[in-house]
Amino acid sequence: MLEIRGVRKGFGRVQAVNGLDLTVEEGAIFGLIGPNGSGKTTTMRMILHILEPDEGAITWQGRPVREVATREFGYLPEERGLYPRMTVREELRFFAALRGVTGPQLEHEMELWLQRLMGAEAEKMVEALSKGNRVKVQFLAAVLHRPRLLVLDEPFSGLDPVNVQRFKEAVLDLWARGTTILFSSHRMDHVEELCTHLGLIKEGRLVLAGSRDQVLAASGRRVLRLTLAGPQEMEALIQRVPALGAGKRAGRSLEVAVTGGIDPQAILRQALEVGQVERFEVGPPSLEELYLELVGEGVPAP
Repeated sequence: MLEIRGVRKGFGRVQAVNGLDLTVEEGAIFGLIGPNGSGKTTTMRMILHILEPDEGAITWQGRPVREVATREFGYLPEERGLYPRMTVREELRFFAALRGVTGPQLEHEMELWLQRLMGAEAEKMVEALSKGNRVKVQFLAAVLHRPRLLVLDEPFSGLDPVNVQRFKEAVLDLWARGTTILFSSHRMDHVEELCTHLGLIKEGRLVLAGSRDQVLAASGRRVLRLTLAGPQEMEALIQRVPALGAGKRAGRSLEVAVTGGIDPQAILRQALEVGQVERFEVGPPSLEELYLELVGEGVPAP
Protein backbone atom coordinates (compact mmCIF):
# COMPACT_ATOMS: atom_id res chain seq x y z
CA MET A 1 0.00 0.00 0.00
CA LEU A 2 0.91 3.65 -0.30
CA GLU A 3 1.10 5.40 3.06
CA ILE A 4 1.40 9.13 3.69
CA ARG A 5 2.01 10.03 7.30
CA GLY A 6 2.22 13.52 8.81
CA VAL A 7 3.38 15.09 5.56
CA ARG A 8 3.89 18.83 5.30
CA LYS A 9 5.16 20.86 2.36
CA GLY A 10 5.45 24.63 2.14
CA PHE A 11 6.57 27.10 -0.49
CA GLY A 12 7.61 30.30 1.23
CA ARG A 13 4.64 31.49 3.26
CA VAL A 14 2.23 29.10 1.52
CA GLN A 15 1.58 25.79 3.29
CA ALA A 16 0.54 23.58 0.36
CA VAL A 17 0.22 20.34 2.36
CA ASN A 18 -0.40 20.53 6.08
CA GLY A 19 -0.13 17.36 8.18
CA LEU A 20 -1.57 14.99 5.58
CA ASP A 21 -2.31 11.38 6.52
CA LEU A 22 -3.58 9.16 3.73
CA THR A 23 -3.55 5.46 2.84
CA VAL A 24 -4.08 4.07 -0.67
CA GLU A 25 -4.61 0.32 -0.59
CA GLU A 26 -2.87 -1.75 -3.24
CA GLY A 27 -5.31 -2.60 -6.04
CA ALA A 28 -7.49 0.49 -5.54
CA ILE A 29 -8.52 3.16 -8.00
CA PHE A 30 -8.20 6.13 -5.67
CA GLY A 31 -9.64 9.51 -6.61
CA LEU A 32 -7.91 12.47 -4.99
CA ILE A 33 -10.23 15.47 -5.26
CA GLY A 34 -10.26 19.04 -3.99
CA PRO A 35 -10.35 22.66 -5.19
CA ASN A 36 -7.48 24.39 -6.97
CA GLY A 37 -4.66 25.08 -4.54
CA SER A 38 -5.74 22.36 -2.10
CA GLY A 39 -2.43 20.45 -2.37
CA LYS A 40 -3.36 17.62 -4.76
CA THR A 41 -0.58 18.11 -7.31
CA THR A 42 2.00 18.82 -4.60
CA THR A 43 0.99 15.58 -2.89
CA MET A 44 1.32 13.64 -6.14
CA ARG A 45 4.76 15.09 -6.81
CA MET A 46 5.91 14.09 -3.32
CA ILE A 47 4.59 10.57 -3.89
CA LEU A 48 6.67 10.45 -7.08
CA HIS A 49 9.69 11.89 -5.23
CA ILE A 50 9.78 14.89 -7.55
CA LEU A 51 9.40 16.98 -4.40
CA GLU A 52 10.69 16.14 -0.92
CA PRO A 53 8.35 16.63 2.08
CA ASP A 54 9.40 19.16 4.69
CA GLU A 55 8.08 16.77 7.35
CA GLY A 56 6.59 13.28 7.45
CA ALA A 57 7.09 10.12 5.43
CA ILE A 58 5.70 8.54 2.25
CA THR A 59 6.18 4.81 1.70
CA TRP A 60 5.16 2.16 -0.82
CA GLN A 61 4.95 -1.38 0.55
CA GLY A 62 6.90 -0.15 3.56
CA ARG A 63 9.78 1.32 1.53
CA PRO A 64 10.48 5.07 1.12
CA VAL A 65 9.19 6.21 -2.25
CA ARG A 66 12.62 7.60 -3.17
CA GLU A 67 13.77 3.97 -3.45
CA VAL A 68 10.98 2.77 -5.74
CA ALA A 69 9.40 5.67 -7.61
CA THR A 70 11.56 5.57 -10.76
CA ARG A 71 11.00 1.90 -11.57
CA GLU A 72 7.64 1.12 -9.97
CA PHE A 73 5.58 4.30 -10.50
CA GLY A 74 4.16 5.88 -13.64
CA TYR A 75 3.07 9.51 -13.95
CA LEU A 76 0.84 11.46 -16.30
CA PRO A 77 1.29 15.11 -15.25
CA GLU A 78 -1.29 17.82 -15.75
CA GLU A 79 1.36 19.89 -17.55
CA ARG A 80 2.15 17.67 -20.53
CA GLY A 81 5.81 17.55 -21.54
CA LEU A 82 7.07 15.84 -24.71
CA TYR A 83 9.92 16.33 -27.17
CA PRO A 84 8.24 17.63 -30.35
CA ARG A 85 10.98 16.66 -32.84
CA MET A 86 10.81 12.93 -32.07
CA THR A 87 8.54 10.37 -33.69
CA VAL A 88 5.98 8.74 -31.41
CA ARG A 89 8.00 5.52 -31.21
CA GLU A 90 11.27 7.37 -30.55
CA GLU A 91 9.56 9.27 -27.76
CA LEU A 92 8.21 6.12 -26.12
CA ARG A 93 11.52 4.25 -26.42
CA PHE A 94 13.31 7.20 -24.81
CA PHE A 95 11.00 7.41 -21.80
CA ALA A 96 10.99 3.62 -21.38
CA ALA A 97 14.80 3.56 -21.39
CA LEU A 98 14.80 6.08 -18.54
CA ARG A 99 12.87 3.43 -16.58
CA GLY A 100 15.33 0.70 -17.60
CA VAL A 101 12.99 -0.98 -20.11
CA THR A 102 14.32 -1.84 -23.59
CA GLY A 103 14.34 -4.68 -26.10
CA PRO A 104 11.67 -7.08 -27.38
CA GLN A 105 9.42 -6.81 -24.31
CA LEU A 106 9.17 -3.05 -24.78
CA GLU A 107 8.58 -3.32 -28.54
CA HIS A 108 5.76 -5.84 -28.06
CA GLU A 109 4.08 -3.81 -25.32
CA MET A 110 4.47 -0.59 -27.28
CA GLU A 111 2.90 -1.99 -30.46
CA LEU A 112 -0.10 -3.32 -28.56
CA TRP A 113 -0.76 0.08 -26.98
CA LEU A 114 -0.14 2.00 -30.20
CA GLN A 115 -2.60 -0.15 -32.11
CA ARG A 116 -5.16 0.36 -29.38
CA LEU A 117 -4.87 4.11 -28.85
CA MET A 118 -2.97 5.71 -31.74
CA GLY A 119 -3.57 3.85 -35.00
CA ALA A 120 -1.95 5.62 -37.97
CA GLU A 121 -1.06 8.59 -35.75
CA ALA A 122 1.78 6.46 -34.34
CA GLU A 123 3.81 7.12 -37.51
CA LYS A 124 3.90 10.91 -37.01
CA MET A 125 6.29 13.30 -35.35
CA VAL A 126 5.03 14.44 -31.95
CA GLU A 127 4.84 18.07 -33.10
CA ALA A 128 2.33 17.03 -35.79
CA LEU A 129 -0.09 15.45 -33.31
CA SER A 130 -3.29 16.97 -32.01
CA LYS A 131 -3.51 17.90 -28.32
CA GLY A 132 -5.54 14.77 -27.57
CA ASN A 133 -3.02 12.49 -29.28
CA ARG A 134 -0.16 14.10 -27.39
CA VAL A 135 -1.98 13.23 -24.18
CA LYS A 136 -2.15 9.63 -25.41
CA VAL A 137 1.61 9.57 -26.02
CA GLN A 138 2.26 10.94 -22.54
CA PHE A 139 -0.05 8.28 -21.11
CA LEU A 140 1.78 5.51 -22.97
CA ALA A 141 5.10 6.84 -21.71
CA ALA A 142 3.70 6.43 -18.18
CA VAL A 143 2.58 2.80 -18.57
CA LEU A 144 5.02 0.99 -20.89
CA HIS A 145 7.25 -0.08 -17.98
CA ARG A 146 4.20 -1.68 -16.32
CA PRO A 147 4.14 0.44 -13.15
CA ARG A 148 2.69 -0.94 -9.94
CA LEU A 149 1.34 2.53 -9.08
CA LEU A 150 0.05 4.85 -11.81
CA VAL A 151 -0.47 8.52 -10.89
CA LEU A 152 -2.73 10.51 -13.23
CA ASP A 153 -3.16 14.26 -12.76
CA GLU A 154 -6.22 15.50 -14.70
CA PRO A 155 -5.91 12.65 -17.23
CA PHE A 156 -9.03 13.55 -19.23
CA SER A 157 -8.12 17.20 -19.82
CA GLY A 158 -8.21 18.11 -23.50
CA LEU A 159 -9.84 14.87 -24.65
CA ASP A 160 -13.02 14.57 -26.70
CA PRO A 161 -15.77 12.18 -25.47
CA VAL A 162 -14.58 9.28 -27.67
CA ASN A 163 -11.03 9.46 -26.33
CA VAL A 164 -12.27 9.96 -22.76
CA GLN A 165 -14.06 6.62 -23.09
CA ARG A 166 -10.93 4.96 -24.51
CA PHE A 167 -8.88 6.30 -21.63
CA LYS A 168 -11.39 5.04 -19.09
CA GLU A 169 -11.24 1.58 -20.65
CA ALA A 170 -7.42 1.66 -20.63
CA VAL A 171 -7.36 2.68 -16.95
CA LEU A 172 -9.78 -0.09 -16.02
CA ASP A 173 -7.72 -2.65 -17.97
CA LEU A 174 -4.56 -1.63 -16.12
CA TRP A 175 -6.44 -1.87 -12.83
CA ALA A 176 -7.68 -5.36 -13.76
CA ARG A 177 -4.05 -6.38 -14.32
CA GLY A 178 -3.18 -5.31 -10.78
CA THR A 179 -2.00 -1.71 -11.19
CA THR A 180 -2.97 0.62 -8.36
CA ILE A 181 -4.34 3.88 -9.76
CA LEU A 182 -4.22 7.29 -8.08
CA PHE A 183 -5.81 10.09 -10.04
CA SER A 184 -7.05 13.62 -9.64
CA SER A 185 -9.80 15.24 -11.68
CA HIS A 186 -12.24 18.12 -11.42
CA ARG A 187 -14.80 16.01 -13.30
CA MET A 188 -16.74 14.47 -10.43
CA ASP A 189 -18.71 12.22 -12.79
CA HIS A 190 -15.48 10.56 -13.98
CA VAL A 191 -14.24 10.15 -10.42
CA GLU A 192 -17.51 8.66 -9.20
CA GLU A 193 -17.71 6.28 -12.16
CA LEU A 194 -14.15 4.92 -11.97
CA CYS A 195 -12.96 5.06 -8.37
CA THR A 196 -13.17 2.38 -5.71
CA HIS A 197 -11.92 4.82 -3.05
CA LEU A 198 -11.93 8.60 -2.62
CA GLY A 199 -10.11 11.26 -0.66
CA LEU A 200 -11.07 14.94 -0.43
CA ILE A 201 -8.31 17.46 0.32
CA LYS A 202 -8.96 21.05 1.33
CA GLU A 203 -6.27 23.55 2.36
CA GLY A 204 -3.65 20.80 2.46
CA ARG A 205 -5.59 18.57 4.86
CA LEU A 206 -7.65 15.43 4.33
CA VAL A 207 -11.32 16.24 4.91
CA LEU A 208 -12.89 12.90 4.02
CA ALA A 209 -11.65 9.49 2.82
CA GLY A 210 -12.91 5.95 2.40
CA SER A 211 -14.49 3.64 -0.12
CA ARG A 212 -16.68 5.32 -2.71
CA ASP A 213 -19.85 4.13 -0.97
CA GLN A 214 -18.60 5.29 2.43
CA VAL A 215 -17.75 8.75 1.12
CA LEU A 216 -21.05 9.18 -0.73
CA ALA A 217 -22.97 8.11 2.37
CA ALA A 218 -21.02 10.48 4.65
CA SER A 219 -23.59 13.27 4.44
CA GLY A 220 -26.32 11.04 5.84
CA ARG A 221 -28.75 12.47 3.27
CA ARG A 222 -30.78 10.57 0.69
CA VAL A 223 -31.98 11.73 -2.70
CA LEU A 224 -34.95 10.50 -4.75
CA ARG A 225 -34.22 10.34 -8.50
CA LEU A 226 -37.23 9.88 -10.74
CA THR A 227 -37.71 9.81 -14.52
CA LEU A 228 -41.11 9.50 -16.20
CA ALA A 229 -42.10 8.93 -19.83
CA GLY A 230 -42.45 12.64 -20.61
CA PRO A 231 -42.46 16.16 -19.15
CA GLN A 232 -46.28 16.25 -19.14
CA GLU A 233 -46.36 13.24 -16.83
CA MET A 234 -43.83 14.90 -14.54
CA GLU A 235 -45.93 18.07 -14.44
CA ALA A 236 -48.98 16.01 -13.53
CA LEU A 237 -47.09 14.26 -10.73
CA ILE A 238 -45.92 17.55 -9.25
CA GLN A 239 -49.53 18.75 -9.28
CA ARG A 240 -50.42 15.68 -7.22
CA VAL A 241 -47.39 15.94 -4.90
CA PRO A 242 -46.54 19.67 -4.49
CA ALA A 243 -43.53 18.84 -2.27
CA LEU A 244 -41.74 17.62 -5.42
CA GLY A 245 -41.70 21.21 -6.67
CA ALA A 246 -38.77 21.87 -4.35
CA GLY A 247 -36.64 19.40 -6.29
CA LYS A 248 -34.28 19.89 -9.21
CA ARG A 249 -36.16 19.24 -12.42
CA ALA A 250 -34.87 18.67 -15.96
CA GLY A 251 -37.75 17.92 -18.34
CA ARG A 252 -39.09 14.50 -17.45
CA SER A 253 -36.53 13.88 -14.67
CA LEU A 254 -36.47 15.07 -11.09
CA GLU A 255 -34.14 14.90 -8.09
CA VAL A 256 -35.41 15.82 -4.65
CA ALA A 257 -34.01 15.43 -1.15
CA VAL A 258 -35.80 12.82 0.95
CA THR A 259 -37.06 14.71 4.00
CA GLY A 260 -39.92 14.28 6.42
CA GLY A 261 -42.37 15.50 3.79
CA ILE A 262 -41.20 13.08 1.11
CA ASP A 263 -42.32 9.44 1.21
CA PRO A 264 -40.56 7.65 -1.69
CA GLN A 265 -42.97 4.72 -1.83
CA ALA A 266 -46.02 6.98 -1.83
CA ILE A 267 -44.46 9.02 -4.64
CA LEU A 268 -43.79 5.84 -6.62
CA ARG A 269 -47.45 4.84 -6.32
CA GLN A 270 -48.55 8.28 -7.51
CA ALA A 271 -46.05 8.19 -10.37
CA LEU A 272 -47.31 4.80 -11.58
CA GLU A 273 -50.83 6.19 -11.68
CA VAL A 274 -49.66 9.14 -13.79
CA GLY A 275 -47.75 7.13 -16.39
CA GLN A 276 -44.70 5.02 -17.16
CA VAL A 277 -41.81 5.17 -14.66
CA GLU A 278 -38.45 4.81 -16.40
CA ARG A 279 -36.26 5.40 -13.35
CA PHE A 280 -36.90 5.30 -9.62
CA GLU A 281 -33.95 5.39 -7.25
CA VAL A 282 -33.30 6.42 -3.67
CA GLY A 283 -29.66 6.83 -2.71
CA PRO A 284 -26.99 9.19 -1.40
CA PRO A 285 -26.20 12.51 -3.07
CA SER A 286 -23.91 12.44 -6.09
CA LEU A 287 -20.22 13.06 -5.58
CA GLU A 288 -20.59 16.48 -7.20
CA GLU A 289 -23.31 17.44 -4.71
CA LEU A 290 -21.22 16.21 -1.78
CA TYR A 291 -18.18 18.06 -3.13
CA LEU A 292 -20.09 21.32 -3.37
CA GLU A 293 -21.42 20.82 0.14
CA LEU A 294 -17.95 20.26 1.65
CA VAL A 295 -15.88 22.62 -0.48
CA GLY A 296 -18.41 25.38 -1.14
CA GLU A 297 -17.27 28.40 -3.10
CA GLY A 298 -13.83 26.90 -3.67
CA VAL A 299 -15.14 24.54 -6.32
CA PRO A 300 -13.56 25.16 -9.74
CA ALA A 301 -15.54 25.30 -12.95
CA PRO A 302 -15.39 21.99 -14.88
